[in-house]
Amino acid sequence: MDFSSFFSRKDKKNPVSVSGNQAVKPKAKEQAIAEIHQAPLTEQQFEPGVAQGNIVVTEIESNFAPGLEDAAMLFANGSFDEAIDLLKLFVHQFPDEDSLWLMLFDLYWVVRRQQEFEQLALDYALKREKSPPVWLGGRDADEPPISTATHKKPSSEGQLFSLKGRLDQHMADRILLLQEAARRGVLQLDLSGITEVTPEGCVLLQAALVKLQKQRSKLQIASGALVGLLQQYVARAQGNTPEEWLLLLQIYQLQGKQIEFEDMAVAFAVHFELSPPSWEAPMQVAQVVAVAAEPENGAAAENQAFKLKGTINSASAKTLQELKAFAAAHSEVVVDLSEVDRIEFASVGLLMDALMALIPTGKKVSIIGSNMMVYVLLVVMWMDQMAQIASRRLN
Repeated sequence: MDFSSFFSRKDKKNPVSVSGNQAVKPKAKEQAIAEIHQAPLTEQQFEPGVAQGNIVVTEIESNFAPGLEDAAMLFANGSFDEAIDLLKLFVHQFPDEDSLWLMLFDLYWVVRRQQEFEQLALDYALKREKSPPVWLGGRDADEPPISTATHKKPSSEGQLFSLKGRLDQHMADRILLLQEAARRGVLQLDLSGITEVTPEGCVLLQAALVKLQKQRSKLQIASGALVGLLQQYVARAQGNTPEEWLLLLQIYQLQGKQIEFEDMAVAFAVHFELSPPSWEAPMQVAQVVAVAAEPENGAAAENQAFKLKGTINSASAKTLQELKAFAAAHSEVVVDLSEVDRIEFASVGLLMDALMALIPTGKKVSIIGSNMMVYVLLVVMWMDQMAQIASRRLN
């Protein structure tokens, strides 16, 4: 809208000329304001900026290199191949932008494409004349590599099915219902509520998971607590039985964790002097959904971060609610995303709501360890206004 008719220049003393020889007095300030309010609103009236003539110019520039935001959005929506192709294109166009290279390295690592990662490392060393990141084949205490589900777009929809309490023979009927539920589509299987296991219960659940794998069932598993419990059983030097080992091996196989599976299979053969199961790559890899890691005991518990694992999606709502209880017991709130492979775009709001709930407490909130795709997504969604965000480094 042109406001020149409402205001006159301070150095213009003569009345404004109009058609004919008629002259009118400049409009009073109150009248001008009233006319502005009566005039139809246009988009330009809401645009901040510096007026150049009658045009208001607003320019907002991203702090990220070209392509980073789009690649992060594609990844968040499960379009892994499209995100990789886009990054490769921008790396070729802007070879001096290290952030593009590093996001592509990170993406190859997350989706377990080692051959492409190593080829990119050679190109990076030649073109950037810098030492490239190194592929980490196993889990590292500080920066564990992430195993993701599949290169195909996973779905966050599906029936939620949970097993809780003591895993024993009395859970047989419940496990039968689990198999029936898996036939009806995507299944969100929550095993984090299992607090105790028995050999009989492990046999039942392992057999069910084997059937689900053969049926190519689409699974999303929250199994962090159960995996930790089984690892405790496996770590016992005496008195344990092979059933706990076999259930843990099956969970690793469903989730596509071949390195963990093979390491444990060797230990199984040595411990029991029996042939371990063979690795069979599942046709439908179970997506690991985000769960809260168990806090460590001891004096360091006060400084323990709230650690999430897997993929943050609609099945992670309960876990993110636990962040409030964690925050109440800590003077500073640290959310560790080093083992989160992805935040589904449709579920970004869950994490945002969890952070918004902490703002009235006045506590300092930090998000650490995220991969590059997650980091860019969080910043694009303005979550850096709610918390300090730091991405992890590949090396």
